[in-house]
Amino acid sequence: MTFEEVLNQALALLQRQGRVSYRALKRQFSLDDAYLEDLKLEIIEVHQVAVDQDGTMLVWTGGRTPASVPATPPASSQDREPLSYTPPHLAEKILTSRSVLEGERKQVTVLFCDLVNNTALAERLGPEKMHTLLNRFFALALDDVHRYEGTINQFLGDGFMALFGAPIAHEDHARRAVLAALTLQRTLQDRHAELGEPYSVTCMFRMGLNTGLVVVGSIGNNLRMDYSAVGDTTNLAARLQQLAEPGMILVSDTTRRLVDGAVRLEALAPTQVKGKTALVTPYKVIGTRPQRSPLASRGEERALSEFVGRERELATLAALLEQVESGQGQVVGMVAEAGGGKSRLLYEFRQGLAGTRVTYLEGRCLSYGQAMPYHPILDLLRTNCGITETDGPVAIADKVRVALEEVGLDVEATAPYLLQLFGVPEETERLAVLTPDAIKTRTFETLRQMSLHGSQQRPLIVAIEDLHWCDKTSEDYLAWLVESVAGAAIMLLVTYRPGYRPPWLDKSYATQIALRHLAPQESVTVVRSAQQHHALPAHLEQMIIARAEGNPFFLEELTRAVLDHAEVGTAVMVPETIQGVLMARIDRLPEAPKRLVQTAAVLGREFSPPLLEALWDGAQPLAPLLLDLTRQEFLFARASAEGSVYVFKHALTQEVAYESLLMPRRQALHAAAGQALETLYAPRLEDAYDRLAYHYARTDNVARTHAAHRPGGVTDCHQRLCGP
Repeated sequence: MTFEEVLNQALALLQRQGRVSYRALKRQFSLDDAYLEDLKLEIIEVHQVAVDQDGTMLVWTGGRTPASVPATPPASSQDREPLSYTPPHLAEKILTSRSVLEGERKQVTVLFCDLVNNTALAERLGPEKMHTLLNRFFALALDDVHRYEGTINQFLGDGFMALFGAPIAHEDHARRAVLAALTLQRTLQDRHAELGEPYSVTCMFRMGLNTGLVVVGSIGNNLRMDYSAVGDTTNLAARLQQLAEPGMILVSDTTRRLVDGAVRLEALAPTQVKGKTALVTPYKVIGTRPQRSPLASRGEERALSEFVGRERELATLAALLEQVESGQGQVVGMVAEAGGGKSRLLYEFRQGLAGTRVTYLEGRCLSYGQAMPYHPILDLLRTNCGITETDGPVAIADKVRVALEEVGLDVEATAPYLLQLFGVPEETERLAVLTPDAIKTRTFETLRQMSLHGSQQRPLIVAIEDLHWCDKTSEDYLAWLVESVAGAAIMLLVTYRPGYRPPWLDKSYATQIALRHLAPQESVTVVRSAQQHHALPAHLEQMIIARAEGNPFFLEELTRAVLDHAEVGTAVMVPETIQGVLMARIDRLPEAPKRLVQTAAVLGREFSPPLLEALWDGAQPLAPLLLDLTRQEFLFARASAEGSVYVFKHALTQEVAYESLLMPRRQALHAAAGQALETLYAPRLEDAYDRLAYHYARTDNVARTHAAHRPGGVTDCHQRLCGP
């Protein structure tokens, strides 16, 4: 989030609650002390809507309320409009992209949450007190759902239904939904004094989650979204919520597959669920796992596939490490599309360091972490200092002091700058007299000196994954560190996707390693090792290899999808894991390029510009849009006998884009394609016969479909389709 977005949400929170502690603000928005000081200045001095109380909290005084501050949702469900309680930055995202979201199939995770035994509570409290209690519950729920960019589209009297993945698409929507549920669970426990305690009652909540398809209908100016569930997407989530005991979170097997490794789960006994013929196995959410590479926890359920096709890149890393060990620091970037093998190469590189005298620190950027200053840097510090999730402020302070002492830094002078990053108040009082810029500069310098001093004892490797999601503060610090790497035994090793460019790539000691697609024989090796003793017929192996096109993640996930099918010979849909990655990337496109991708997908993997031009109904010209999509590696151009054609870089991208279209839109585009082909190939219709049959077979024009399929020669076909 930008500073303005954080400010608006903080103002909304303060207005609703009347008073908010600084500790709560730091936790809610993951703020460091410098960021908090800037926020206080805006709220107290600029907007003049709150005052400081005892240096511990802000107290709402009213004054000028920005128009963008969302109001607390009213208690009666028919009066709630999503625009009234959706943060401005999320509302803007939805409203600016709604025209391309309407009429799409979206993969989502649904979260149901309700207050247990609400009828008895309402009878005991009366309508006014119950109204106040529910309002407080809904306000807390909104904050935690919005934190992970979910949206609450419906309040259900004593609960709500939230969607993750629509109308804002995310490749990790299931993980966001489960993390939001866990965060809300903790919030409701921690804030019980504001819920049940004032009325001497105990409030218990339960939640259920499921992942599946929905069809997005219209999105109104008030953000109300009409949608239709496909299959049991919402029904199963609601049933799981009803099965959950008070205080419990249950997820479906589909959701479990998408969050394994990120959260700890416990399988419960299979049970009968209304609307399902087969028994359903619910999974109880226990908590989160430590943040680490996605590969680190996969071995618990399934082994890694054989590592192939990256020998040259692994040798390059080893050669660069030799330079680091001689005191010539290196900065290395590994770039590849989602699923291209960045994490696996990093994993294998680290495995090869076993037994060597090297310090290896790792951190990860999160898709929802761009508003969380220092997030990957805190990962590095936790690893370096040995800080665990269960450590309290005293333990954190002790471990930070020990780590600073081990590298020979002045503990008293430097510890406060690291402790304030962890929100530990001890010894940080002296920072109150410094400006935010001064605190930031000294924090950067402390972190850098810690790395430089540590590298004098043994070579240091600092590995950070998914830098394309990096927050601005962490990126600034890494750029600061890079300036000192050349003469130190330090390797900064980062991974990112195409489209992101690190600011230090022009350094003479910087190397970028681009990971290519696996070759066909390498792909065969991955597929066979992923089968885990379940032999597949050769034609299915070839189908997987053709569709995955050398992407290691796609190869593994498609193999799993085939193995999971009861009837191995049936067609396999694109797995949810792949759909999420590809659809989120498509959804990040602006409106015109996204609509063009979907339109082109109707024409197939390969298409000609004149044919696409005939279908294109957008206001923007086609040529610059195609150029932009080529630059972003959605498409590539190649020569053919009929001139230049464009090809989807991935067949799976074309499949996912096509499947996102609703049937009426698909049929209209297929009909337009058929008509365009008749015009473009009128003198030699025989060249387009197969494509005419393909497109008209996917329309509701029965006469043209039959004409395209009836035998009788090309001339007869031309007469039946186009007239004499």
